[in-house]
Amino acid sequence: MIDEVAPAREPLAEEPIPARVVRGGARRPRRMRRARPTVRSGSLAVVLAAAILTGLALAFQGFARWAGEHPGWAVLLGLAAVPVLYALLRGMPHARDLRRAARAGMAEAEADALAATRTAPPVPVDEPADPPTRTQQPPLLADAFPPGPEEPTLAAPFHDGRTAPLPEPEAPAPYATEPYAPDWEPEPEAEAVALTAADLDGVDLATLDFAALDPDTFEEAVAALCRRDGCADAETVGGAGDLGADVLATAPDGRRVVIQCKRYGPENKVGSQDLQRFGGTCWSVHGAQLAVLVTTSEFTAPAEEYADSCGIRCIDGTELTAWAEGTGPAPWGPGAILG
Repeated sequence: MIDEVAPAREPLAEEPIPARVVRGGARRPRRMRRARPTVRSGSLAVVLAAAILTGLALAFQGFARWAGEHPGWAVLLGLAAVPVLYALLRGMPHARDLRRAARAGMAEAEADALAATRTAPPVPVDEPADPPTRTQQPPLLADAFPPGPEEPTLAAPFHDGRTAPLPEPEAPAPYATEPYAPDWEPEPEAEAVALTAADLDGVDLATLDFAALDPDTFEEAVAALCRRDGCADAETVGGAGDLGADVLATAPDGRRVVIQCKRYGPENKVGSQDLQRFGGTCWSVHGAQLAVLVTTSEFTAPAEEYADSCGIRCIDGTELTAWAEGTGPAPWGPGAILG
């Protein structure tokens, strides 16, 4: 049985695109019709429906007012408006149609995006070049340009053909072991003079340097000044529990005198805090009728203001020297400023 050979099919000829005749005899190809956007028409329909409903609401509000005044005419107009409203509602698109239009628009956009990705040409990727081998590397400078006769050469050969060993660093010089000796010697501080009460009774207080005394001797010197000027029972009571009183005495006029002593340097002044601590105990604890604060330095302005306000007598270094020399009054004597 002989098999029949099917004749080969001829390729179908592509149908020409119909041309459109224009004026002048020239023809141009007919453009393909684009699908009408359904989403845009649905959106316009929604906007139009919202505008119509708003207008109807406003019209109904005005009609309600007018109908309250003319009920007969309102009934007739209401009957005539029913068919019109029915026709408008009939022509509005339904929600189902709007959803279908939106889905159709989304499907068309996805199809266009998929077609664009399929027809886009592939992006060429540059393949990395093969790294050069050791034989392809350029010759080193040392090999290409050998050193001349005047140039120094390295004593040690290259380890890997690129780097040379560095010379070992020299050891630093040892530090000096001798101690530092300054060219001048600081002057030793003068030691404070320490004297007892018996020693002070035999010393001329007018020539005594109160700033050179230690704190205890300074208190004894102030007590000796009090005894010299009429306070026979003057004694020192300073210590850890003195509560601000260093010297207690009875003035010639019978008043109880409470004195606090501050041996400060010229750069350190007595502040208001010292006066406040002394003022808190001299009246209530020691029962002072005359409170005095004696110092070898000076008082700050706030300290003097506080002393004037609470009645404490302040004796600075200048007034103390005048008191000892007899050129100035004692805190309780004639001319003294009492609080």
